[in-house]
Amino acid sequence: MPKSFPPEIIRLFVLYLKDDKESLHSCLLVSRDWCREAVYLLWRRPFYLLYTCDNTNLSVPLQSTNPKLTNDCDCSEAQKSEVANLLMNTYYSINYYDEMVKEGIIDTKSRNTLFNYFEFLNELDLHELSSAIRDWINYWENSDNKIRLLNLLNSKFNLNSIYPPDDYDDDDDYTPLTFKSIYRYFFTYSSELKLFSFDAKFILRKTNNNNPCFFLKVTKRDYFQAFRHDQILLNQLNEFNFPEIKQSFTNLTELVFTARGDKSTIFSLLSQICHNIQKMIITIEYDCSIICTPLIEKDETLEESKVLASLIKSQHNLIYFELFDTHQEDLSEILKALKESQHNSLKTLIFNYIVIDNNDDVLIYLKYFQNLQELRFNKCNYGRNWKMVDEKKNYYEEGLWLPNLKCLQIDYKDAYKEESEELSSILFGCSPLLNEI
Repeated sequence: MPKSFPPEIIRLFVLYLKDDKESLHSCLLVSRDWCREAVYLLWRRPFYLLYTCDNTNLSVPLQSTNPKLTNDCDCSEAQKSEVANLLMNTYYSINYYDEMVKEGIIDTKSRNTLFNYFEFLNELDLHELSSAIRDWINYWENSDNKIRLLNLLNSKFNLNSIYPPDDYDDDDDYTPLTFKSIYRYFFTYSSELKLFSFDAKFILRKTNNNNPCFFLKVTKRDYFQAFRHDQILLNQLNEFNFPEIKQSFTNLTELVFTARGDKSTIFSLLSQICHNIQKMIITIEYDCSIICTPLIEKDETLEESKVLASLIKSQHNLIYFELFDTHQEDLSEILKALKESQHNSLKTLIFNYIVIDNNDDVLIYLKYFQNLQELRFNKCNYGRNWKMVDEKKNYYEEGLWLPNLKCLQIDYKDAYKEESEELSSILFGCSPLLNEI
């Protein structure tokens, strides 16, 4: 009988298939060694894989009875609900297997879980988890065991009614207001989280070269509903009693929060328990047409930026920082925190759709990041004070020198082409390695 590959070789093969659900499931059947490696990848980020389509085919009609859904992938509602049910029941049965069998929620022929799958859960996104809960609810909607399931979960972790109230005007979207106990269940037992996100902009999926399944985007059909969805989930997160769940976040190395709404509470709590975050992707943005006047919006985002600054300062080795949709006052607060605490460690700095009111404010801070290797400005806005600076100013003489910068990207909006070219010219003149490329 031929010998199997060494585990480290098998791991490389399986890692190559990390985004291919069908192939990963096939690996489970090869041998015990292949199974072990595949289980780790499948359960490291199960909800990410649930909403990743193996095949996207716009020519095939979406298998849905919901007229609001459009052709976007070849997945069906029934398929997603069934897989979501299997995932959620697996996590529940880790702690409540006997009770679930007794109540007839899972088949008596079903074996108990082979692993404590919470030990593999490294990456958890709040939007993906809430979508899985929604699809899990859909699976049980017409089941005779629905009441027994709800009663059991109520008794175990104080789960209140998980169905929308009678006056809720959209029967197709389940409000996450009452999902808090399910979130608490996951946070309580997920002690190995490395990445925690509320990735409303799907940044992680773009990074991994994957498009989210349409069933993940179904709750994001319009701007107001997207904001409402984000705000409800953030409110639930802000209400948690962190001492009981803080072990889930102690070992975080990556934090991605691109949802709109006030994140001050969660940032403040994380700053107390997380000190090894190496990568942050953050949005500081409100929609003033929905929740506030422009003046209040600026004041409230500035307060959130100050809390974010405290979170930045509490980290030992922040390497990557990316920022979205931020005002000049917020930007200055954040850059100041990066300068004071992360000037030696920071290697990647990316700005997306931020407001730059004065190039001096940005460039004065940039000169402190001597180890910066990547710098990007994507579609930024330039305020009225941009041209007030001395155009002949020699920024090299002012101390702006980026000796390790290897990648500079400045994508401009048409209205700000001149300002973007000016910024690019200044940075190229202060970055010797860029002149060699």
